[in-house]
Amino acid sequence: RRLSSVEIELHRKLLGDAPRNRAFFDALSRVIRPGESTVLDIGAGTGFLSFLARRLGAKQCTLIEYADTIELAEALARANRIDGLQFLRAHSAEVRRKLAADIVVTETLGNFALEEGFLETAIDARRFLKPGGVILPSRLRQFAAPVVSDRLQRDIDIWPRVGYDLDLSAAREISLNNMYVRSIGAEDVGGEHFIQCWDDLDLRPQCPAPPSKRTRVLRWSADETGLQLHGFALWWEAELIPGIVLTTSPHAPPTHWEQIYLPLLRDVTLEPGDDVELELTCDTRPDVGVRLVWKTIHRRGHRVIAEQRQDRMTRCAA
Repeated sequence: RRLSSVEIELHRKLLGDAPRNRAFFDALSRVIRPGESTVLDIGAGTGFLSFLARRLGAKQCTLIEYADTIELAEALARANRIDGLQFLRAHSAEVRRKLAADIVVTETLGNFALEEGFLETAIDARRFLKPGGVILPSRLRQFAAPVVSDRLQRDIDIWPRVGYDLDLSAAREISLNNMYVRSIGAEDVGGEHFIQCWDDLDLRPQCPAPPSKRTRVLRWSADETGLQLHGFALWWEAELIPGIVLTTSPHAPPTHWEQIYLPLLRDVTLEPGDDVELELTCDTRPDVGVRLVWKTIHRRGHRVIAEQRQDRMTRCAA
């Protein structure tokens, strides 16, 4: 059937992202052995990455895609006279046939990196790799920083300003237990010295498989001028191969991906010497979906000034 406007718009954004396309082209050109390498493309979409791989000399490419775009990929392959392709309409986790590839590529990254099952897909894909095979991306890091601008919080937390003598606090609590896809700039977050890595996933087949549920605690201290926090920004960095990185950092040139904003229930105002602690728990087990819990603790010395806990179990809000 014909693709929906939503589906084709997604792929328009993907293929219009020149930094993304160039990064994958450069990475594939370094790992493909012309006439020898076989490639498995998981979440192949329109087939773009497999088309690049064949043009770079890959011997054969297998495309796995469960959505209707697999039919578009076949049509595009015919239009461009690209052969050496095998098309499988399925989710990769459901594929039981024996496949053996030198290279697995899976660009199933979301604005929140793991919202499309990227981790579980990448780990499961190890069973398709030949000994010595490589997976792209080979590593994923996720970062966090405090948001010091009130721009994002004011845009989201409209509930107290609705007026008409209505108590909307129950709706507000639901709204703020959410993570939001937003364009976050360098001016919205604290300086680069505030950036911390909260998740580091090494996906190479020779490394232990990262668990789907992980917790990390981050801490920031206010300097002599104090600090006011309205929420936290999250973004990611995917290392395709050593030396070639895709990033959604607010400090980097923009891609079609945006950043994630985690609002607070209440602003946190740190006096000089105060600390704020952020505990992030990410759970992407298949029976859970996507669950992110963020717990914020404001400390003054050994004393807890305030504490708030938020929990988002499903996809990001637009």
